[in-house]
Amino acid sequence: MKKFIGLLFLLSFTAINCFSQSQNVSITIEVTNLTVNGGKVYLVLFSNADSFRREQPDFAFELNDNSAVAVQTVSVPPGDYVISAFQDANNNQKLDYGLFGIPKELVGISNYNGQGFPSKNFDRQKIPLNSTTGRVSIRLYRF
Repeated sequence: MKKFIGLLFLLSFTAINCFSQSQNVSITIEVTNLTVNGGKVYLVLFSNADSFRREQPDFAFELNDNSAVAVQTVSVPPGDYVISAFQDANNNQKLDYGLFGIPKELVGISNYNGQGFPSKNFDRQKIPLNSTTGRVSIRLYRF
């Protein structure tokens, strides 16, 4: 009887654990305003303030530049993310900065409309990605 109760408890715990884990959501990210054949596009997602501050993305993708719009479908756990993209005009695989830290290449970030400079604050730039999100558009800007 003790074995039966122990087994029942173990099976119940396993079932609850399996169903309580969050499932990944599939999101389509559209990067717009590209320069056609102007260099690879790098798309990154940050899931927390620490990775955003350290500039170490949780997810990274390299997209083609053969169109004015690049599209990437990602599968991520639901949550808040900062999404950023840039077009690498000189093909050195990093975002280049000029005087006063102003980007030299096309760059875009979530929750940014092209006015002023984007915030380096995760909470201001984050957007929710969940089962109702579906599609996110990131527009690239030149500063």
